[in-house]
Amino acid sequence: MDENELNSMEEDIIDFEDEDGNVIPFAVIDYVFYNGEEYALLTEVTDSEEDEENQECIVCRVVQDTEEDGEETESFVPVEDEALAQKLVDIFNTKMADEEKEEE
Repeated sequence: MDENELNSMEEDIIDFEDEDGNVIPFAVIDYVFYNGEEYALLTEVTDSEEDEENQECIVCRVVQDTEEDGEETESFVPVEDEALAQKLVDIFNTKMADEEKEEE
């Protein structure tokens, strides 16, 4: 992984807080648009290869907002609807499979 990829990854790290108040960093894997909404697939950032096998993935709706000072922000809201989340996971899987085929 070159330095540009690493810097790009660092910019797409989102911190979530679990029910115990622990901060868990998630990396954005990809974005898709579905039914007029933007969604992101995130995966838990881990330090070891062993943890990678068990890392959690979540699907979030990306919400664009504008602060009072005019600064644009994004927030990531986990998708609660299991049927919608599964549909989005299928879309992400298809998109990634198509991208892998194009690279071959």
